[in-house]
Amino acid sequence: MEIDRSRLGSSAEAFELEASELAAFVTLMGEELDAIGDFWGDGKEGVTFFKGQGGGMGYEAVTGQVMEGIDVFRSAHHEVAIRLLMMGGSVAVADWESVAAMLETLPPPDPGTPVWGTI
Repeated sequence: MEIDRSRLGSSAEAFELEASELAAFVTLMGEELDAIGDFWGDGKEGVTFFKGQGGGMGYEAVTGQVMEGIDVFRSAHHEVAIRLLMMGGSVAVADWESVAAMLETLPPPDPGTPVWGTI
């Protein structure tokens, strides 16, 4: 098995860049919507659009959920980058000869037995 640590590092950089670009894009879009103001108006239809109707969520609630989801997505990108770097570090210090020696002592797999849980 060959693991290219430089590619893991490049992938981590790409995840960090994507998280940063996503945050910048969302900030820009939020600023553009804020600049428009209350585009839904203050009439009955506008209030319904903003607050929702009949238990349905309106623009206000959905916008909050979208912002939370984007923050989770951005944070996940950062966490993936950290783990890729950690994986590259682990590969560098692993004693692969002893891992191979341990695997050689295992009995051959039984094709009739599932490896991951039961079917």
